[in-house]
Amino acid sequence: MWPDFPATVRALAEAIADRETGAAGSPEAAAAFVLASFRGMPAYLRPPLRAATLFFDAWPAIRRGRPFHRLPVDLRLRQFDAWERSPIGPARMLTTFFASLIVFSLWSNDGAHG
Repeated sequence: MWPDFPATVRALAEAIADRETGAAGSPEAAAAFVLASFRGMPAYLRPPLRAATLFFDAWPAIRRGRPFHRLPVDLRLRQFDAWERSPIGPARMLTTFFASLIVFSLWSNDGAHG
């Protein structure tokens, strides 16, 4: 029930894959690609990105009693879309980071990142 980084990445991949109709890649491969990209980031970038992601995961627990990764896909998309349109820059940057990597993986020619 607590915020969970890998589970949040998987939930983000599932939600964005649902939004990206027609993509050849799988949400599982996209999540693996994002997690591998995260592990390849410079060490000084990983803690703030992990913290922001865990905050994103915990955010719906205030109103819905469950973290992001435990919500149904439609509610995940609502939260993601709200953060994507947020007037708060770091919220938009976080969604841009995840959307870019996930969409890249979903629409890549081989669909086999990870």
